[in-house]
Amino acid sequence: MPIRSRLWSDFSFIASSGYREKVITALAASPKLPHQLAKETNLRLTHVSRSLREMAKRGLVECLTPTARSHGRLYALTEIGSRLVAYRQSSRRRFSPPSGDSRSVDFVPKIRASLALAAIRHMDATLGRAKVRDILRNWSVDPDDLTKDTWLSIDAADEYLELLESQLGNGNGNYDFVRTITSKITPAVGSIREQLMKAMPLSALVERAPIVWSKEWNYGRLVVEKGHRHARFQHFDWLPTPAFCAGAQGAYEGVLRARGVEGTVTKTKCVRSGDECCEYLVKW
Repeated sequence: MPIRSRLWSDFSFIASSGYREKVITALAASPKLPHQLAKETNLRLTHVSRSLREMAKRGLVECLTPTARSHGRLYALTEIGSRLVAYRQSSRRRFSPPSGDSRSVDFVPKIRASLALAAIRHMDATLGRAKVRDILRNWSVDPDDLTKDTWLSIDAADEYLELLESQLGNGNGNYDFVRTITSKITPAVGSIREQLMKAMPLSALVERAPIVWSKEWNYGRLVVEKGHRHARFQHFDWLPTPAFCAGAQGAYEGVLRARGVEGTVTKTKCVRSGDECCEYLVKW
């Protein structure tokens, strides 16, 4: 398996288990015994042992003292495991703002593959599967391995959006293709569709946006300020790329369209411009 493909596969494997995330992070500094890992991570020893076995099978950790009794075995990261930890740390520094919280050292931003999966299915139907796979041939992720429960690193998600824009965009640097396709496929994402199907007015529906955000993203904070026939969606505690900003605007436009509501979505603030948040003003 190519190194980049192996990296995303291992990332998803670790990201799908809070136990594995804690254990591999604790091993980053130095080799440790299972009981030391249990103490440092506040996990039960059985959970630590199972996580070590699972990661050892994938070649992410190794036992340095295989002849010792189970609780006396010393575990360390392999070269592959060290590469994965470095990737996770790089992703955190790139996309998460500095924090004084010591817990942020262990934090890695990630996003569910739901939006990417919906977009790929849409493009398969409109452009043809062969063309879409050619467009994504240099992506570190195998698109055919994605499921709605897959977690992608923010790096991998941004890489995917950049590939789409470079291959299918108009080259003006505005990420119009990312914005457009996100507006089309947003209503097809399960957590969003679930809310759209609720029998409630749009003025009440907008208040549920943070619920959807927390299901699809593991970082950032969404605050909604509602007024008469408008709402301000404010994204705090994230460092977005231009592609993410365009995608967010497209998502809000997609919700209006899905509800059959005439309206506009305007970006009024951006973290990349020095504002405290990214803000989208939605009027209807």
